[in-house]
Amino acid sequence: MAKREGFTVFAVDAFLDTDTRLAADSAYQWSAMLDQPLDHAMHALMPALDAFEPDAVLVGSGFEAHPDAYAALFAGYPVLGNTPQTIVNVKNPQWLKATCEAQGVQSPAISVTPPTVGDWFTKQVGQCGGGHVERWQAQSIQDASTYWQQYQPGQAVGILFVAHADTYNLIGVHALHQHAGSYAYAGASRSQDAALISAAHQLLAALLPALGLVGINSIDAIWDTQTLHLLEVNPRLSASMRLYMQLPLIQAHLNACDQQALPALKPPELLASHRILYARQTIDASQLNLPDWLEDQPVGGHVAAGQPLCSVYAEGHTAREVEQTLRDKKTQLHTLWGTYVCEHIEFNIH
Repeated sequence: MAKREGFTVFAVDAFLDTDTRLAADSAYQWSAMLDQPLDHAMHALMPALDAFEPDAVLVGSGFEAHPDAYAALFAGYPVLGNTPQTIVNVKNPQWLKATCEAQGVQSPAISVTPPTVGDWFTKQVGQCGGGHVERWQAQSIQDASTYWQQYQPGQAVGILFVAHADTYNLIGVHALHQHAGSYAYAGASRSQDAALISAAHQLLAALLPALGLVGINSIDAIWDTQTLHLLEVNPRLSASMRLYMQLPLIQAHLNACDQQALPALKPPELLASHRILYARQTIDASQLNLPDWLEDQPVGGHVAAGQPLCSVYAEGHTAREVEQTLRDKKTQLHTLWGTYVCEHIEFNIH
């Protein structure tokens, strides 16, 4: 997206898929969030950042659980995004719940001790992507970062927005899709539900003045009986930005962080969806025939069970048209890869 908007880009990514390598002017594969201790990985990253001499550093997911590392990055480089204290605040479940209550925003009950009655989830402070979320059972493993959030029925949705000065621009709302058998993020579908959009405006207008967010952020919520129940705030760039790639979102983020006027953000006319394909068991990606329309293409080698393999994207005038395009792409992949390989892939397309 940054390249489309005319920026020179140094990409730092754990997976460093083929698309990222081709789009970026230079790239650095950073495995900190996968298999390296963060302090070691940070020391290794710094010389690469220094050599690029960035005018701005934009941060995606992964740092919320490592506030000290983010604070060091924020202090040493021109990070355009939320302050370390803002991230600590909004990722503190007790602080966020209290703020929601003070602003009249609905959100499920939370607890920092194991609940004895009711239906609850266990979550980990600062984690992201949903992979850390589990239904609470007495025998579930817990540690110092564990907290509990009460189950709220309804449709999981995301709210993508840009916060600037004392106001905000709503970029869009979307249904969230989850990896089969878990609550890990598996994609999103753009929504044009007028009632949901109106509720998102009401939530943002009530809550954002108390959060201190700047730039592009997102909120995870549950949409139930015409009411939004806030689950989490994601104080950084979001994967759901893929649904709005035709908008100048990178420039909007930079302008918001610099307290400048935002570029025009015209809502997209078409519906859209992107879905992440996960490996059910280890897959040799080097043996796969990868069509041009497949996104986040693996460079090659083995993709371990439970890891994302790639993703697909579709647009259409109706939800049925979008789903049919996704199913057609799934059928094409079955033809290219064969039944045996596809049996070991979670497509998240129905």
